[in-house]
Amino acid sequence: MSKTCVSCCLNACRCVSTTTFPPSADWKSGSKNVSKNARNGLFSAHVCYILHVMLVMIHVILVIFYSRHWEHHVTLSFTPTNNDVWPVVLSASLQAFYTTYTAVLLFLTQQLAIARTLVRRLKLTAIHDISGAWAGLGSALSSVWRQADIPASWWTTSAVAAYLASITVLHVTSSTLLQFQTFNTSMTTSVPTTLGWLDDSSYGSFANLGFITPSLPVVNHLTGLVSAGLSNTTLYDTLKTNTIAGNATVNATTLTSHCGLIPNVTYSANTSTAIVPFGPNSFRVLNASTLWSDQIHIVPWMEYEDPYNEVTELNGVYLMVSTLLDVEPSVQDEVAVNMTWAIPDVDIPYIIQVYFVQCSLSANTTNGVVDMQTNSLLGPTSISQPSTQWEMNQFELSNTSWQAQIGSALATPDSSSGVIFDGTPSQITELSAADEYIMSLVGLNLTNEYSQFLYDRARPISNFTLRPDELEFAVARAAAQLIWIAGQLGTSNGGIESGNGTAYVNEEFIALRLNINLLPLAFATSASVIMLGLALHMTRAFDASHDIQAAIPNIGVLQLLWLGHRSASINQVLEDVQHPTEANLRRAGMIDVCLTKTMSDEEKLESPIDSLSSGEA
Repeated sequence: MSKTCVSCCLNACRCVSTTTFPPSADWKSGSKNVSKNARNGLFSAHVCYILHVMLVMIHVILVIFYSRHWEHHVTLSFTPTNNDVWPVVLSASLQAFYTTYTAVLLFLTQQLAIARTLVRRLKLTAIHDISGAWAGLGSALSSVWRQADIPASWWTTSAVAAYLASITVLHVTSSTLLQFQTFNTSMTTSVPTTLGWLDDSSYGSFANLGFITPSLPVVNHLTGLVSAGLSNTTLYDTLKTNTIAGNATVNATTLTSHCGLIPNVTYSANTSTAIVPFGPNSFRVLNASTLWSDQIHIVPWMEYEDPYNEVTELNGVYLMVSTLLDVEPSVQDEVAVNMTWAIPDVDIPYIIQVYFVQCSLSANTTNGVVDMQTNSLLGPTSISQPSTQWEMNQFELSNTSWQAQIGSALATPDSSSGVIFDGTPSQITELSAADEYIMSLVGLNLTNEYSQFLYDRARPISNFTLRPDELEFAVARAAAQLIWIAGQLGTSNGGIESGNGTAYVNEEFIALRLNINLLPLAFATSASVIMLGLALHMTRAFDASHDIQAAIPNIGVLQLLWLGHRSASINQVLEDVQHPTEANLRRAGMIDVCLTKTMSDEEKLESPIDSLSSGEA
């Protein structure tokens, strides 16, 4: 037995008896690797700090990605496989990454923190509490709780608990940090279409368009799905497929009409013709039967004389109107033609004022948007401003075939409505199906008029005032429906052959995209920053005395047995504990200890004796 000074307290040394053991061969062999272990510890510290900084940088980069939504550029098509497999793969990969990464961080930080703790002068109880806290989050919380009874190391045990809690936060948030979410997206693609409007040359190849006019009233009873390609006075291209969801941009042609009164018309009741001046040296002859009151009749026309001997076509639709018109009195005699209607048993025939009206047609093609599922036109297309008052027009030659074809088809006398107004043998009026349809569009009912004429013996007195915008819309709509029906029938049935085209479609579909969740990212970022700060604090990163090493590398059962075997002073303190409860042992362990060995020169390191110093608190 020998006396060794092992403790100093308030500059007064107290010597206790210790047992000196001869140097062992194992210790001599281990002392040669002390410098190497110091270098390894320094390397581990650098790796620990780098990994913590990298973890913080990962979350900072994710925050930047979230603010710019760059992660949304990672997309996958929405398929059952992608929807079921990739979210699971992503979640499992994140959990595996964070579990492995934090396990490495925990291993390095724990080893460095315990090593730095053992070289400091601390209470033996504090070393016990700190070492036990690293066993897990539950043990760390338990160590913090025990500080309320015997406070040995409040801050360090709390730091360990906070570090382990931060790792738990990373584990919880890892699976929801990145997720695949469904979203609606679109892309532009081309699809085949059926043209709704053909070029002018297409209208010269058919001759049976007039036989289509009896079908005009049917169009108003068709549903939107059946009447695809027609919307009011607009003809638009239709898509040949409805398997794509989204909208398509197509050509939409809107027909408009401008109606004006024709002045200086000479009417012949004997021949039922009207001679209309056309230019200074020419005129046209129109077939013009006597009208009953409040009727509209599309006038068939024929060339009667042409001084230039040229075949010309009239522009648009020409009508006789026996309704009231809001016309200036000063031009009333210039535009009105008086026709007589003799009624049996009435001596004086009734005078009916008839107006000759020219309605020109024009087409304006713009872009329209079509729903690909229903082939319906979305939103109205712009049209010209309708006329608000009657104006006078002159005859015009047509420079397009389709205008003359529409005018001729609507004026076809073969398409009779079956309604005949007859007075004297020279007064027989049979309106066409097109006449009846135009009248219905402006609000006139031919069937009711005929019933009043036939059964009620009504007199031909006009009481309906026709506005120019009403007639313009009716003519344009009838023309658009006539062209649409002709396209549906095709050339084999007396119509026209619809052409083929291409439309660019804004295809809408569901896809998967990578998404960063803000709340888990905020928790993960905070946890990584806290872990970095705590790691720097617990491992004494800014302490320059890194060449000091502990006599024991860890606090375990074997290390404690070895320490108790070597340190008689610690044995002497613990021998006084009669009941080895947790509280009694912790109370007895409130003595300062410093388990260090300083290596100044590894070549001179030959002494195996550790400086194990202890003292009473």
